[in-house]
Amino acid sequence: MKSTVLCVDDEPNILAALRRMLSLNNFKVLTADSGQTALELLASTPVDVVISDMHMPEMNGAELLAMVKERHPDAMRILLTGNADISSAIAAVNQGGIYRYLTKPWVDAELIATIESSLELIMLKKDRSRLTALTEEQNVKLNDLVLNLEEKVKERTVALTESNQKLRDSYIASIKAFSGLLGMRDEKLLTHSRNVAELSFKTARSAGLDHEQCQEIYIAGLLHDIGKISLSDRILRAKVFELPISDVHSYENHTAWGESCLKNLDDMKGVSLIIRAHHEHYNGQGFPDKLIGEAIPLGARIVAIAEAYEELTTGEFSTRPKTSEEAISVITKAVSIYFCPVMVGHFVNVITAASQ
Repeated sequence: MKSTVLCVDDEPNILAALRRMLSLNNFKVLTADSGQTALELLASTPVDVVISDMHMPEMNGAELLAMVKERHPDAMRILLTGNADISSAIAAVNQGGIYRYLTKPWVDAELIATIESSLELIMLKKDRSRLTALTEEQNVKLNDLVLNLEEKVKERTVALTESNQKLRDSYIASIKAFSGLLGMRDEKLLTHSRNVAELSFKTARSAGLDHEQCQEIYIAGLLHDIGKISLSDRILRAKVFELPISDVHSYENHTAWGESCLKNLDDMKGVSLIIRAHHEHYNGQGFPDKLIGEAIPLGARIVAIAEAYEELTTGEFSTRPKTSEEAISVITKAVSIYFCPVMVGHFVNVITAASQ
């Protein structure tokens, strides 16, 4: 598609020369013999480039091109001027109203090159406008996408929170149910388990374990004797050191039975391992797996100490209830035999702090 050039000059021979030269260079040429005629033509016809002579009656070229800029800013403006008018032409260019000026007589090749460069500038401006519009459109779409994504994230967060709360409620309900089984079988067993859980939790916290580990050890302490619900009343009510050899094996199975009650529950896997190992001895002579030292789960090492203390102070593991000081003395003498030395240290700190 040909570009349209409007030539404005009050001299007919100049207009004719411009028409002939530009037509030969594949431009569509319009002409006007005054500034007013040019403005009327521009009001009805789209034009890409306006070339105007500087000296014309009533309205000079600089004035015309200034009005073209105001009314038709997309049209590029070129001024033709004589040598005597160069200072005026430079002033017009500097004021921003004119793309470029050329002196008369013009050089055809220079004028054609100036027109073509002005058209390239038009295309660049149009491309920039299109790019700006496209960028704004994409930004709007992106903002809408972000807002939509934020909304979906909020909805998903709410859903996950509700789901997590349901899981937590279910988890707590399971713990209460298992704990309730202990109480139904033997009220003393439930009281014992609660005391062991509390001492185990405090010891874990003293050892610097994180909240989740402390919580897991607390639950393990609360349920460590859950396997005892499978024992007969005769074994359950007897003191351990009074059991006949024929009942010892059944008694020792209660840790494995306790583990089997919980191991298939995802949230209880860690708890079940502690329950299984809470009767392991530090020297490897415990049950059911004869684990040694650090191979015993940390939670089991803690629960073992808390349970021993509770049984000593209540008389379950001795002929009479021992004082706290006596129980601590028994436990510390059994360090590295039955109990983990480091965890005994933390346990003693807990008991000492409670007595002050």
